[in-house]
Amino acid sequence: MKVFISYGDASDQVTALRLQALGAVNGLTVYVPPAFTRQGVPTLLDPEASQKLNEAEVVLGIIGAGLTEACRQELNAGMALRKNMIVMTYPASAPELQPYFASNLVVIDPANPGGAEIGIVQHLKTIDAQQNAKKALLALGTLALGLLILAPADRS
Repeated sequence: MKVFISYGDASDQVTALRLQALGAVNGLTVYVPPAFTRQGVPTLLDPEASQKLNEAEVVLGIIGAGLTEACRQELNAGMALRKNMIVMTYPASAPELQPYFASNLVVIDPANPGGAEIGIVQHLKTIDAQQNAKKALLALGTLALGLLILAPADRS
């Protein structure tokens, strides 16, 4: 299964790369766009990222520190392509992201990780996806939840 991980900014790349490694160990092909795609304000989606996004069966968004234009373009393209997706964020960013990602958004509150787990499972029940895609989203979502909860406490 091919997975595309979009991330908010360079600080979220660490989580994305850890998920890429964990996914690869579990037999998934996981693409994480390089950090240079998060610099400046791109007017077009990076060509390699666009190709990998088209090939992906699952899109996972990790937005901890903030939404970059590149991440917004990737996630919007994923929705336009009708990819199975989950966008994960902290409570402080949720109001900003809710209008864009609606039912694809799962809020991760480090003080209440059970709420995020419930959100992931509820989201998976609403999507019409192959069983493999649902399992991949659940596995990666759960891993992302753990990684974001255990991330340094200096994030707001």
